Amino acid sequence: MPMFSEEVVSHKRGENGASLVYPVFSRRSEGLSLGVNLFPDRKRCNFDCPYCEVSHETTRTVFDIGNLNLAIKDFFERRYLRHWAGLPIKDICISGNGEPSLSPHLEAALELCAEYRRRFSSIAGASELVIITNSTGFLDPGVSELLARYVEREGLKIWAKLDSGSQDGFQALSRSAYRLDDIVDGIGRFARSWPVILQTMVCALNGEAPGTGEALAYAALLDRLLSLGAKIEAIQLYTIARTTADPSAQALSDGEMLAYAAMLGSHLGKKPSLRIFGRDGAIRAARE
Repeated sequence: MPMFSEEVVSHKRGENGASLVYPVFSRRSEGLSLGVNLFPDRKRCNFDCPYCEVSHETTRTVFDIGNLNLAIKDFFERRYLRHWAGLPIKDICISGNGEPSLSPHLEAALELCAEYRRRFSSIAGASELVIITNSTGFLDPGVSELLARYVEREGLKIWAKLDSGSQDGFQALSRSAYRLDDIVDGIGRFARSWPVILQTMVCALNGEAPGTGEALAYAALLDRLLSLGAKIEAIQLYTIARTTADPSAQALSDGEMLAYAAMLGSHLGKKPSLRIFGRDGAIRAARE
């Protein structure tokens, strides 16, 4: 790994998470990623995942698109040149302190990120525009239409959460009122027309790691999506890498991640590419 500061490695978003933009070293992007935070004031999410590292602390920073413009401009004109000149920017990623599809500023933020990628093409022209979502936005036709537009126009990459193959597992990992079937149907409707990358957290809860039954249920769910014609580009299996807000969630070892992936892979055949990420980075790529 390059010699990044502790803040870049730990994904800290400034004082109490209040930064609008924050460079991080991303395991899954495998390099420098510029994060964009639509919720600098506090965590705003319709999930309450036990593995989430975002705290519930509040700040006085209110999101403003003009301030985001200034923050991105400052990164490209000053901070990047001072600290990371010559290092490829893998992606500009809208994520931050919550679920980005809940923000009324999502479209403006996407437009701004796309504009700066074009304006600073020598630095970011090869980077991807990414949104990390818990997939609930697919249940909203307006959000789905917005995301589809940016996939078509800007090549937006959508990392869509799907953490479990069973309702019980989904409930334990999302701690939400949503039904897994509704989430899967939403992903399926969107992905029939537009590609998605599934992101799947694999971790222990209260010391219990997911077993064969969970792997089989997840494989069945993927088969269901694929049978509906879903365009799934890849599946990211990843475990906890940073301190969580809830200690009941624990990371799996690389060996445990490989064992889970093997159980899953034996039932998937040569379907979407499967990438496995441990606490310290990519373990290996399977079925590329």
